[in-house]
Amino acid sequence: MDAPSSNRSPPWFWSLWAQWLWLSAPALVLAAVWRFAPPGTRRVLVNSLWLALASCAIAVPVGIVLADLVVRYRLPLAGVARAILVLLVFLPLYVQVSGWDAALGKLGWITLVTGSAGEPWLAGMRGAIFVHAIAGIPWVALIVGIGLAQVDRQQIEAALLEGGSLLAQWRIVLPAVAPLVLAAGLWVAVLTATDMTVTNIYLVDPQEMTFTEQFYMNYSTAADAQEAVLGVLPGLGGLVALILVALVILSEWARHTRRAAGGGAGLVFDVGRWRPVLLGILGLAILVLLGVPLASLVTKAGFVVELVEGQRVRGWSLVKFLEVLGQTPGKFGEEFVWTLEIGLAAATLATICGVLLAWPARRGGWRAGPAILVAALALAIPGPLIGVWLIDLLNRPSPLFIYLYDRTILAPALAQSVRALPVAILIAWHAFATISDQQLAAAALDGAGSVRRFWLLGLGQRRGALAAAWLAALAVATGDLAWSLLVLPPGVDTIQRRVFGLVHFGVEEQVAGIALLVTPAYALLAAAIVWLLNGRAAGTARRRIELSKDCK
Repeated sequence: MDAPSSNRSPPWFWSLWAQWLWLSAPALVLAAVWRFAPPGTRRVLVNSLWLALASCAIAVPVGIVLADLVVRYRLPLAGVARAILVLLVFLPLYVQVSGWDAALGKLGWITLVTGSAGEPWLAGMRGAIFVHAIAGIPWVALIVGIGLAQVDRQQIEAALLEGGSLLAQWRIVLPAVAPLVLAAGLWVAVLTATDMTVTNIYLVDPQEMTFTEQFYMNYSTAADAQEAVLGVLPGLGGLVALILVALVILSEWARHTRRAAGGGAGLVFDVGRWRPVLLGILGLAILVLLGVPLASLVTKAGFVVELVEGQRVRGWSLVKFLEVLGQTPGKFGEEFVWTLEIGLAAATLATICGVLLAWPARRGGWRAGPAILVAALALAIPGPLIGVWLIDLLNRPSPLFIYLYDRTILAPALAQSVRALPVAILIAWHAFATISDQQLAAAALDGAGSVRRFWLLGLGQRRGALAAAWLAALAVATGDLAWSLLVLPPGVDTIQRRVFGLVHFGVEEQVAGIALLVTPAYALLAAAIVWLLNGRAAGTARRRIELSKDCK
């Protein structure tokens, strides 16, 4: 297939009117939600909207700049920045909250140094916006970066001949990824609006409560659970519609990119005299996103107060730091084991369901409908609501249901599998979409039915990518809090639930110890995922080259 030429008309979802449609769709959805929402829920919907929009206003532009720097420019720190962004995508939100709270929270080291403990910077809506914005930046950079790597090389080279790299960026690169920028913004907005980890810590004022937080609080205290569920339905409908828009954009972009493949590897720009400036921006981003929270956790784990000449002097002790790290596995070993067991079961279930949904969705169009709908529902439905439905399903007066609900990890595993399902669908979908039509046609001519083609080409050729999907689902499931909080059986506790409680009680050295042990584990998971996906991509490229030679 020939590479797209510079005068070729864009696909329907890339055209100007379609982009205006994508931009107006979220506004229409929000207007409909406001129109049909009960008066009592409009305030919490406004709070959720403000939290999501403010977080996106920070995360989207910063994420675009980072994606451009690590994908399009030849910089020394680009590889390190890519690794950090992948780590932060999978790092649990409670770890990021712990790190930033250790820096800017009520007892954070920056707060203590500046003497602002009475009014810490991380407090209220401001603190929730900041943490969610920091957590959203890696997602934006990942989604937009994938798009930047696929922009047609020939069009960029033509623009470079006309006016240099800035013109190429403005005229070719940024318009090409505009749909993905919108999809990334909607993705971050939905993840922010459905979270309760951050809001439960910082939004203590009832006037600032979001609709997810209100549902959790109302369900915990209300006599009528049905009334609490009805209160979140307008917001739930809006979130489902928004994430459907984002997933449709991603689906159509992926199908268009697959059909237009052939332009060669992405073009990397030389930075020239701007190298020190761009390198400084990238280094600052690395410092802010990972350096500050990690250093703050290290500071908090070794924090000591000593009496010197009758005065209390704050300091840091290596002995205390090593002592906290050494005691953490023993203190929380049971919670780590339960977290891993539930996560393994959830990741396996999510990967199986994700693979079955992704295989027919690989061709796009109406076949992708079930995968898009399931992923949208799994992303948009607040975690506490999933817990309520599982309670209603499993908490029944039957010996079998009583055993399953009270004596097994079935309920939290099901809840966390819902949380991990979207990422499993997306990775498996992308993997299956790269299987060439020639291979599928050749297998069909050889008499292989649909099941055999799925077994030989889908599962056989994409083992690495599916293993990456399972590891990604494991990372997401073991970091979940909101989805499993309401359904943990008696005697079962997870590490994220313990951190959630410790943060509220201000036991900071234990929180820091847990976060510092968890971070390297997720770094290994992220490295394994990238290695598996890169190996799959390299294998796909080699097969395409061999196929093109055979065709010649």
